[in-house]
Amino acid sequence: MAVTTFGAARSTPSPSLLVEGFGVMRERLGVYLALAGVSAACAWAVFPRVDIYGALTEASNGHPAALFTQPPVSVVFVLSIAAVLFVLPSALRRAQPTFRMTLVRFGIALGTLVCVGAVVDAGYAFAVLPGIAAGVLLSQVLVGALLGAPERTSLAGMGAAIVGAFRRSFELTRGHFATTLFVVAASLAMFVVPGSCALFALWILGVKMPVSLVVTAPLLLLVFVYSECVRYALIVRWYRHLAEEA
Repeated sequence: MAVTTFGAARSTPSPSLLVEGFGVMRERLGVYLALAGVSAACAWAVFPRVDIYGALTEASNGHPAALFTQPPVSVVFVLSIAAVLFVLPSALRRAQPTFRMTLVRFGIALGTLVCVGAVVDAGYAFAVLPGIAAGVLLSQVLVGALLGAPERTSLAGMGAAIVGAFRRSFELTRGHFATTLFVVAASLAMFVVPGSCALFALWILGVKMPVSLVVTAPLLLLVFVYSECVRYALIVRWYRHLAEEA
């Protein structure tokens, strides 16, 4: 089914990533707006007691975590992680329209992330370059595991899907290492750059006018969500390209 979908997608001009990101976000827009509402409510509840200036001062004294553990920023980060559970299936449907995130596939996704993280961390433990190489070669494991996994299977089947996805990612990326490295770096920049700008604006406005957190916190969440939509749209698009080449 995936091959047929890829072939059909090839004959249709792809929209720009920014437009595709909006399309991915629109699929679950109600969910993201609800999460934004939760972040706004949290900001309204805590803004009289929030000390953004104190957190900035503590960060400048060598404790940068103070900036991220301060509510409502910490709440926004938690909600952003929850939002990814909806972003990822929407992005994957760009390659496989019938894709559904079942409990089995969620387990495969979790197991894949743990395994990839362990391998990449091991690479960084030896040196930076092996860690980067592992990250690039295994950058397609998650997408490959989810698109190739059945909706229902046994634990052994889940393990086989993860192992097969590792092998498939290595086969797809080893001949396109430099380009895949660029795609991975670009996908990270698509999240880090706009997210950092929105976070900086939240901190500055929070110092001047704490009540502004009621607006900037949900906006920060929506920026994070949209950035993730664009990022996963790029990753899925690159996986589809690699699969077509193979």
